[in-house]
Amino acid sequence: MATSGGRPWPRRAALGVAAVLAAYLAMVAGSGARVGLGPFEVTLAVRPSWRGLTEVAVPPLGRVRAVTHRAPLALAVRLDTVDVEALSRVLDRRGAHGLVAGLRRQVQGVARRYALRLVLLAVAGGAAAGALLGRRWRRAMAAAALGLVTGGGLVTATHATYDPGAFRHAEYSGAISAAPWLLDVFTRTPATVAAFSEQMEVLVGRLHDLYRGIGTQGAAVPRDEGLRVLIVADLHNNPAGVRLIREMAAAFRPDLVLDAGDVADWGTAPEARLVAELAELDVPYYVVPGNHDSPASLAALQAATGVQVLGDGLVTLPGGLLVATSRDPASWRASPAMGSPEEIAAQRQALASLLEGAPRRPDLVVVHNPAVARRFLGRAPVVVSGHTHVQRVEETPQGLFLNPGSTGAAGLRGLMAPQEIPYGLLLLTLLPAPDGAGWRPVTVDAVEVFRLTSTGLTLQRHVVDGKPDAAVSERERPPFPLEEIPASGSEGR
Repeated sequence: MATSGGRPWPRRAALGVAAVLAAYLAMVAGSGARVGLGPFEVTLAVRPSWRGLTEVAVPPLGRVRAVTHRAPLALAVRLDTVDVEALSRVLDRRGAHGLVAGLRRQVQGVARRYALRLVLLAVAGGAAAGALLGRRWRRAMAAAALGLVTGGGLVTATHATYDPGAFRHAEYSGAISAAPWLLDVFTRTPATVAAFSEQMEVLVGRLHDLYRGIGTQGAAVPRDEGLRVLIVADLHNNPAGVRLIREMAAAFRPDLVLDAGDVADWGTAPEARLVAELAELDVPYYVVPGNHDSPASLAALQAATGVQVLGDGLVTLPGGLLVATSRDPASWRASPAMGSPEEIAAQRQALASLLEGAPRRPDLVVVHNPAVARRFLGRAPVVVSGHTHVQRVEETPQGLFLNPGSTGAAGLRGLMAPQEIPYGLLLLTLLPAPDGAGWRPVTVDAVEVFRLTSTGLTLQRHVVDGKPDAAVSERERPPFPLEEIPASGSEGR
């Protein structure tokens, strides 16, 4: 009798274990849910984990992980989309503090509903196991109750032990790994960027005085005879760099601004807000995309500022300036990258074919990557690139090679460099070519503005006289990984 009476217990224990496992697996399998949080859409999910992790993914920037609770579940949150217009409206109406307060209230409601969802999934999983294995409604009900206990216990344990402060010791991967350093920088020096931006007007005033001082030296060109091109590159979302461009355009009155790419940093649409003041320029602004730009960031940039994005082709700009442009192949991707060797080779071939079919020799060739741009020295009087964040003005036997440096001082990553990366730009002056076909360069004024040195700024005039010489800037590239992306070619970064 003892043996016979004891037989149900192993069976009941097996059913109980199966119900608990089924409840757990049902929670994991059915946990995916897309929810709205103000202007953001996020995907929530749970995964098996002994460590009690919370992982926040922000494509394409990377991930943040922290051990936040003791329950054997990992919570995963992924930012899917941002409604830029809605975000702008909230920020304009309520400010950043209002946005955060509203998100906190919404998160509490979403968390309660999501917890209930997980518990119901656990109940369903337990009931399914009981129905399949027990084949009696009482056992199915008992298994469902075990599912309720399992799901409720896991949710309760997660809530009771959850510690948001664990993110102070989080693990970072991807580009977002700079976040702890950046938070520390802006906590200690909250007004640094704003204060420097406000100084731009004074700095450019000093530059204008210097410019007038050297205006009578070496190939000075009357304003109504020449064409002035303000050359910039690698803004990397820096509002202070935009302020510098605006002040330079107001003081020196160029005919156009030519940007050699990398206006953005991560290739996302919201970044356009950081350079929105470009809309206030009263001079045409043209961008040849770089590897940090993307279709989304460029579309948002055009919508926010009205700048013109140039692709692959020949374009006639103000003054009849004929420019050959080649868009970086990586700018067709959604996130920062370097073009593959095959893409770079195809880019070179396409640009060579474009120049072969040109109605006349272009006045400028503009390519973001200098590893590509240098191949076309001699195919135009002036070749312009960016990408390296180091200013170059080089007169070679084949022609003039220009790189303005980083007009945004390499963006936020520039603040992390062991040596200062200045804000750089060039003012190129051209005169009509002797044969009447196009333009020829006569002077290049190289400007660099420093945040940290007592000098503040430098202005050097380079007279194009047909005699090859050294670059204006002999500085080596900063010994700092300005990008995590591997370079292609000796100049690429």
